[in-house]
Amino acid sequence: MNQNSKTVSATGEHYEYIVPAVDRAARILRLLRTRGHGMTIAEVTEATGWHKSSVHKLLVTLSHHGLLDRNEATKQYSLGIALIDYGHYVLGKLDIADAAKSFLKELANYTGETANYSVLRGTQMVIVDSVESRIDLRVVPPIGTMNSLTTKSNGKAVLAFLPENQVHKLIETEGLPAFTKNSITDPRALLRELAAIRKRGYATDFEEFREGISAVSAPVFNADGHVMATLAVTAPAFRLTKEKAQDYGKKCVDAAARLSAIIPQ
Repeated sequence: MNQNSKTVSATGEHYEYIVPAVDRAARILRLLRTRGHGMTIAEVTEATGWHKSSVHKLLVTLSHHGLLDRNEATKQYSLGIALIDYGHYVLGKLDIADAAKSFLKELANYTGETANYSVLRGTQMVIVDSVESRIDLRVVPPIGTMNSLTTKSNGKAVLAFLPENQVHKLIETEGLPAFTKNSITDPRALLRELAAIRKRGYATDFEEFREGISAVSAPVFNADGHVMATLAVTAPAFRLTKEKAQDYGKKCVDAAARLSAIIPQ
């Protein structure tokens, strides 16, 4: 191998600069977030395949900094209260989220459904703001909800506009799990879907991630033309028909384009 060559991650970072211990700590936080419940040392060890003593040290260190909490009765570790403070600080710095609010209200008023604003963070989409539907039976994804770029309409809306090499790398590393019978599990089918998204400007999710829930999303671009976020409409599947999805999708594209136009350098 050429000594000057560098292995690059799906997010464009050089692997040689990644600190293994920090990387593992971050993976533990993501694992606990994904599982949605506390885990013992043994459970984390089994899930990661790492040595038990290493896992123990990482859990103790994260707990020391308030990033994890330990239940003395169950011996389980869960995400710590300090993460809330960090999360609020980050959200407070996202000035663009303030600008997105008016577009969310516009989409919610037009569709009658919940409108969401998600941002790209690494290889994940994170919902940072929403305007809820006023209909009694509605879909309201919690703020802070994360998902892979290979799932949901917001992930696909971003994935469609990433460089091709990053797309293939993400498919390889994230995989295409079957969440429902409508999930896209064939890489070739996903690539065809991404091409269609680029052509029409918005992505759809017809019960691909959760049965009974559908959504449409359009990408938001920064001043350099790089995709950075999405505006979306989420609704019960029986209300968000393919005809409505086409209409709402165009509205999302229009709103996302106007939001992109006011993002500063």
